[in-house]
Amino acid sequence: MKNKFLLLIYSLLVLLFTYTAFSKWIDMKGFVRDMHNQPFPRWLGNGLVWLLPITEIGIVILLLFQQTRRVGMYVSFVLMGLFTLYTALVLLHVFNRVPCSCGGVIKQLSWTQHLFFNLFFLAITWVGIGLQKREG
Repeated sequence: MKNKFLLLIYSLLVLLFTYTAFSKWIDMKGFVRDMHNQPFPRWLGNGLVWLLPITEIGIVILLLFQQTRRVGMYVSFVLMGLFTLYTALVLLHVFNRVPCSCGGVIKQLSWTQHLFFNLFFLAITWVGIGLQKREG
């Protein structure tokens, strides 16, 4: 049962990160615009335009192979943690304006819905890491 639950977690994360990476690449023009609308320096946005989708695909690759899944889960947790923190900062009005957010279907979520979406994936990743530790 534990193995099936872990497989479900891996599968959900692979779907999430595959979708988010390719939605960025499919609408690269919109993604660049959105990154330049963020409340951080333009040079950082320029770097994130390439770093985020490459990292997401890297996570997918790590999660596909038994030997690298543990690392993939930790990297997933860190990335989802950063996304969740950023979303929480937006909701706490830390920035002087509300930036636009993700692409694709996820863009249709409100910031509060986005926070809960991120918390869900953060939680299942945490659970998956715990299950992996028990597996040895």
